[in-house]
Amino acid sequence: MNGIDWLRTLHTKQILNIKNDCYEWFFHRGGYVIYNNGDFPQGSGIKITYEELKQVLSERPHVPNRAETKGIRKKAAKQKVRSYQSSKF
Repeated sequence: MNGIDWLRTLHTKQILNIKNDCYEWFFHRGGYVIYNNGDFPQGSGIKITYEELKQVLSERPHVPNRAETKGIRKKAAKQKVRSYQSSKF
């Protein structure tokens, strides 16, 4: 199994965690990382490049960040009709 096929089997949050954990390796130490999180036998791993990671993330739906999530919740709260509010507008 190559890196891109393995990445496609993971959840989006797991891929984002790999991206955040391996940031230094991707940009400062060669552009790839040999990732082993216990799924593979000791001494082996999967070679992942940043381009593969970006490609897999581009196939996934957008995950809102903290500020976007806050805005979505505020908008939903403003539209919600509470039991103590009048049902007539």
